[in-house]
Amino acid sequence: MMNYLTAALSKSGLLKEDLDYHLIRASMVIVFLLFGYQKWFEYEAQVLIPYISNGPLISWMYPVFGIRGASWFLGVTEWLICLLLIWGFWNKQAGIVGALGSCATFVATVTIIPFTPNGWDEVAGGFPAMTGNIPFLMKDVVLLAVSFYLLKQDVVRAMRSGTPNYLIKNLAKILARLGLLSEDIEYHVLRASMVIIFAFFGYTKWHQYGAQAMIPFISNSPFIFWLYPAFGLRGGARFLGASEWTILALLYAGFWDKRFGILGALGSTVTFLTTLTIIPFIPNGWDPAAGFPAMAGEVLFLMKDIVLLAVSIYLLKQDVVRMSLSNRRPEMVLATLSLTAGVRASPARRCSRLANPAPACPASHATGE
Repeated sequence: MMNYLTAALSKSGLLKEDLDYHLIRASMVIVFLLFGYQKWFEYEAQVLIPYISNGPLISWMYPVFGIRGASWFLGVTEWLICLLLIWGFWNKQAGIVGALGSCATFVATVTIIPFTPNGWDEVAGGFPAMTGNIPFLMKDVVLLAVSFYLLKQDVVRAMRSGTPNYLIKNLAKILARLGLLSEDIEYHVLRASMVIIFAFFGYTKWHQYGAQAMIPFISNSPFIFWLYPAFGLRGGARFLGASEWTILALLYAGFWDKRFGILGALGSTVTFLTTLTIIPFIPNGWDPAAGFPAMAGEVLFLMKDIVLLAVSIYLLKQDVVRMSLSNRRPEMVLATLSLTAGVRASPARRCSRLANPAPACPASHATGE
């Protein structure tokens, strides 16, 4: 059964060379483009107050720039990162700078979590029951992992181009010494980040406050609206909680068994396809004063799922490739190797002298590992 599923996925175009790499980059471009746009409007400057005020790495912005100025500063920064990530489709040196900026961005946002007041629901027992701004920030764990993925991929690709500059060579040396160019590290980091997301969000759905928070999402969804007639308010939330914890278990088991990983990645892909389709049906999802594409309300929260969807597709592709190779079915191995050259031998391993790249690395295709 699993072999038939793997074969079907292999023939679907999922294994197209660098598909996952380009999808992940494109999803980050969209996020920086839309969230950067937000920062130019008064309503968003007000929304940012609890984030900037409680951010240990960005709280200095208000004394320096003021409320509107800090928002504009972030808008300029995010659009600059967006442009660099776009340029990174063709120029890996620009991609590296964009990925570094993205890493810094999400380190800054993730570090707000411990300092956010009332971020854990007391009635539900506190941590790990997220509430307030914490669910919005928690997704940045995945966006930080994605930023690291793009950084490693672009460093490796720049080194293999044969003409890396001095700064890139030194960055590669630093990453290699820290073990950040080791084989499959980004694959495991991305998987771990998704496990964290499903663990936390699945947990919230077992509590009353989580069920209440789900009302605008389930009610306006074209695919899961039936949960309320079928299960009721609490039952619909618990159904989603059970589903998310099942996906969590499958993704976690996927560290060792790629059959479970494929099932978990399929479940994750369906999950975020479903959440993204809610966006067009959310009432007042675009700020009435600024209009589209100025996001408001629940749309801000849902828009990050475009990155989580891209990561789900990445994990699905990687697990299909790994399972195909482990089964050693001749026809699938040949197809896999022709489409995703060198997945099992990562760019970091094949370029084992990456930090001292005098000998040229093999001229094989880079893969979105």
